[in-house]
Amino acid sequence: MVTDFSVDMKSGKPVLKISTENRGNVPAQDVQFEIMIDDTVFSGPVAGTLDVGEKTSTEQSLADVLKVPGRYPVVIRTHYRDDSGYRFSALSAGYFDYRSAVIPGIFISGRPADMPIDGKTRLEFVLRNDSDTGQMIDLTLFIPNELSASHEHSSVELGPGQVMTVAYGLDNYSALANSSYQVVLVGRYDSAGSRLGVSGATVVRVMGGDSPEDRPVWVWIVLGCILPGILVFLWLKHKSPAPESN
Repeated sequence: MVTDFSVDMKSGKPVLKISTENRGNVPAQDVQFEIMIDDTVFSGPVAGTLDVGEKTSTEQSLADVLKVPGRYPVVIRTHYRDDSGYRFSALSAGYFDYRSAVIPGIFISGRPADMPIDGKTRLEFVLRNDSDTGQMIDLTLFIPNELSASHEHSSVELGPGQVMTVAYGLDNYSALANSSYQVVLVGRYDSAGSRLGVSGATVVRVMGGDSPEDRPVWVWIVLGCILPGILVFLWLKHKSPAPESN
């Protein structure tokens, strides 16, 4: 599911437009949007079934959501299920400016992470403050429903020119093997009467354990010790003379 959005002004009020397209290879059923903007979370109507290549869209007024000018991150979680009833969720993220064109001095970048199908992983984001003032930043981690996190909300103080790494523990709740899931970290802070938002996205890859590179290190160590012995045995057997017949 590929989801896009835009914000337009209608009669002086902001309206969020969301559209999604099924770019998979099977129909997507019970498609529904979950939208997160600032401190507000709301859900769109259930769109029913989307065939392969089919699109759906919806609109949502933001008149009661936006209180002050600023740069607002938007995170959209698209929920759906396949024919067998397995439920999926896909994250999309972006920004829009509301009565302000302020460029934040805070930046967030995520580091990709691999997760065993039956295990955990450590997810890291790097925060950097390029401005000349310190900021108290509220952080919120957004993950698909297939994953679970040790925590999702926190606050950090980032001084001028400071670089900081924040980490989250992730568990596999229902993610599929050999698949990738996008995660997004959103930071929000106030500056000069404006609400500013920044975000960083990265990918968590769930390892299936059915390809050679996914096997544990100990497997390769054991194979490395056993195989030479087997080869030497076969070579000696080949070189030994055949027993004489009477």
